[in-house]
Amino acid sequence: MRNYYVSSKVKHFGIILYATAAVYGQSLNFIKKDSTIIIKPGQLINLNDVRYTLIHTDYNKKKIVLNVEIPDSPPYKYLREPIEGGFFYISILKIPIYKYIKNTKFQLQDTLTFESIESFKYYEKSTQSFFFNQKKGALIGVLSGFMVGLFEEGDFHWGVLGSIIWGATGIINGSIHGLLIARESDILILSENDWQIDF
Repeated sequence: MRNYYVSSKVKHFGIILYATAAVYGQSLNFIKKDSTIIIKPGQLINLNDVRYTLIHTDYNKKKIVLNVEIPDSPPYKYLREPIEGGFFYISILKIPIYKYIKNTKFQLQDTLTFESIESFKYYEKSTQSFFFNQKKGALIGVLSGFMVGLFEEGDFHWGVLGSIIWGATGIINGSIHGLLIARESDILILSENDWQIDF
C-alpha cells in the first residue's frame, strides 16, 4: 500500500512537470524534409528581420513569446561587433554600453503567431564561425597595422612590422570573438514547399 502511494505521488509529479514543460520552455522547431533547426529558450533568433531571444513556444495556441533584442542596424550593430586589430581593447568598453542600452531600451516582450512568420535566421557557434572571425580579425589587423606603421613612421619596414603585430593581435581577438559570438545564418524563407514550424 505504501509503495503504491509513493508511486502515485511520483506519477502526479511527473504529470505536473510535463504540463509545465508543455506551457513554458518549449523550443521552436523548424523542419524541412530531413533537416531540423531547434531554437531553445534563451537563444537568439531573427524572425521577419527582427532580432529576438526566445522565451517559449506555445504549440497549442500557435504563438511564440519573445524578448526584443537590439536590432542589426547602425548604430547598434557597431556596439555588438568586435573591433579588430590593435584597437581590440576598445571592445571591452562597448560591453557595458551594449548591456545598458539593452536593459533600458529593449526589455520588451513580443508575441508572434506561427502564421505571421515569413522568414527566420538562426545563430550558431561552430568551427566555421570560429575560423571566419579569426580570418576577419587577422585581415583587418594586417591592413590597419600596415597603414599605421606606414603613415606614422613613414617607412615601409614599419608598415610590415605593424601588420605582423596587429595581425597577430587580430587573430587572438578574432579567436576570442569566434568562441563567444554566434554567427548569423543566411535568411531562410517559410513556405509550403520550404521550411515549416514543426507543430
